[in-house]
Amino acid sequence: MKKYLGIIFASLIGLSACGDDQKPDKAVKDSNSKQKVESTQSEQQPATDQTETAPQEQMADAQTADPAYKPALWKIEHNGTASYLFGSIHMGEATMYPLPQPVTQAYEASDAIAVEIDLSSINQAEMAQTVQEIAMDPDNTLVSVLSEETLSEYQEYCTETKSPCQMFNSFEPWFAAMTLEALSMQQSGYSEKYGVDMHFLSEAKKHQKDIIELETFDFQLSVFDTLPLELQDMFLYSVVTKEEDETSELVAAWKQGKVEEFVASSLLEAEEKGLDQASYEQFMDALLYKRNRGMADGIAEQIEQGKALFAVVGAAHYGGDKSINHYLEEKGFTVERVRY
Repeated sequence: MKKYLGIIFASLIGLSACGDDQKPDKAVKDSNSKQKVESTQSEQQPATDQTETAPQEQMADAQTADPAYKPALWKIEHNGTASYLFGSIHMGEATMYPLPQPVTQAYEASDAIAVEIDLSSINQAEMAQTVQEIAMDPDNTLVSVLSEETLSEYQEYCTETKSPCQMFNSFEPWFAAMTLEALSMQQSGYSEKYGVDMHFLSEAKKHQKDIIELETFDFQLSVFDTLPLELQDMFLYSVVTKEEDETSELVAAWKQGKVEEFVASSLLEAEEKGLDQASYEQFMDALLYKRNRGMADGIAEQIEQGKALFAVVGAAHYGGDKSINHYLEEKGFTVERVRY
């Protein structure tokens, strides 16, 4: 279960954008005025503008030398126009660039890109206010709502990692989980500025391509906020007990175009450990299935308008039952994996 939830977190982590400079967020400062806190909110920076630590030439050589670097890409033909689906990891590393040529060619052939939300244009002050309104629980402290097992693991994690856990005292478990996961990924060398969606947002603005948002920031927050406490508790537990190599395993699976297989094996592992089927379905329906259907509707609408679309959303949303691909096929589109 821990690994599987980690996959979903990596897919959704752009929601709680974690930048390199951990500037205190206003919402957190307001709720913890007597504490020194660190924030995971920072201004977004395009991936293409941040290559000082890994020169483009070196990155190109590294990726060219790796024939296994083939992240999954799907193609949709409609009335003679080609559109593409490409999975994002919202926090990446410099060595992921440049992306393989078939991916960049698919983007270049597009009229517009579709993303979950345009992270680069989010107003930081408004975001802080929204988080304060939705994620805070002034009537209950975080530690008072956690299960005994999760509380024990959480306190141990905070002590061992020296994470700024005091900042979560007035927040709900899902927000603590998401923020700690973002911090963990950052400490492992991953940054939102190298996220795949941020990279293509930067490119789209540079090339004046249309940018279509399939969701909103408020909607994504509400998805987490409406999770039952039991699932929020499970979320936090999954983060504070995560094995060190899980993120690198996921990134490796993404690079090899094997996220679907990785998800399947992780689910099997969770079931073997006694994952409750009802909780699993409730979790998946809230965080993936309903959203996949909605995003498929948005993508289909743009394609039917004649756009050559390049849709880049979290990798976990593509492939398998009840995926974006699945719902597009239900609408009559043919979705084919691009082999390269």
